[in-house]
Amino acid sequence: MPPGYKARFAGLAFAAAAWAASGAIALAQPAKPAVADHPIPQSQRVEHEETLDRLAVLAKRPGAVGEAARKAIALFKRHYAREEEYILPPLTLLPVLADGKATPDMAWALAMCDRVKADQAEIFQEHTEVTNAANALYSAGVAAHDKDAMEFARAAVTDSLNDLELLEPTVMLIGEHLRMALGPAR
Repeated sequence: MPPGYKARFAGLAFAAAAWAASGAIALAQPAKPAVADHPIPQSQRVEHEETLDRLAVLAKRPGAVGEAARKAIALFKRHYAREEEYILPPLTLLPVLADGKATPDMAWALAMCDRVKADQAEIFQEHTEVTNAANALYSAGVAAHDKDAMEFARAAVTDSLNDLELLEPTVMLIGEHLRMALGPAR
């Protein structure tokens, strides 16, 4: 387990318990003031922080592993900035939508959902770059017999695939659902 994993998990578990007890939607604070009105799900915030922390540790290593990790950091940060700007915020609506509720104050998500759909090719290209960087890190890890680098790279590729197969299509479905629920004027 990575350092600090138990503490982060305990914090996340506490937050989840507080959310369940309050009946409210637990949301993380946004990374940038520009998205202050539309934060991202806390689980995604924690995942981004942990990923960047692990990459930073790998980037300090000598040789090809450190070099590959340093190259990957910029790609991951760029990708996470996009996700936090307009891909992830609509996901905060899922608990309410799953309860069968949709209200006009959710209309803010429509532009974000539409942008995900419009930017699919660009987002796919970015995932390809992230995957290529993770594959380079994996190869460097194999050559250096660095299990941490290999495990990180494998998890990063899996996460990228999850984004393409589940997360981004879910955002587009949220947009379609909101349009149907809120009426044709949206």
